[in-house]
Amino acid sequence: MSYRLDARDGTHANEALRASLEELLADNTLLSLATTGPEGAHINTAFFAHDGELDLYFVSERSTQHSQNTAGDPRAAATVTRQPPEYGEHLQGVQLSGVVHEAREVETGAKSALACYQRRFPTFAQDAAMQQRFLTGEGPLALYRFRVESLTLLDEPRFGRRVYVKAAVVR
Repeated sequence: MSYRLDARDGTHANEALRASLEELLADNTLLSLATTGPEGAHINTAFFAHDGELDLYFVSERSTQHSQNTAGDPRAAATVTRQPPEYGEHLQGVQLSGVVHEAREVETGAKSALACYQRRFPTFAQDAAMQQRFLTGEGPLALYRFRVESLTLLDEPRFGRRVYVKAAVVR
């Protein structure tokens, strides 16, 4: 894993922040993604996988509002949260900001995105023809990469009640 988290307040060690973040991402499979476009703000939910670069991958149809929004403006925000054991107690979650592009359009490419997504969801795209469509960008579905640039992490069991740690992602 080649990224590090640079906490803006300087009081939390990179290792502790990464441990919290990696555990949260590993324990949850859904994110909420917010985008904006000509018609205003839009939010959707998607299954996601993540890699050691803190890139998140999701699948969507190109015709969806969020896909059309990111084609025009790649800036996006997302959140991943853990269901608390009791209302308002032991909250854990992360708010992420970054950019979204089709995975085949970025340097990591569709092959690594597909491999990452299949590690998380082994039954995804098992058919060779479907895999090829994701790799070449054919068809209505696409793999997207959400490259996280900054985040706000909340992990009350680790860092204390209502301690929001803002951090930049340094690669």
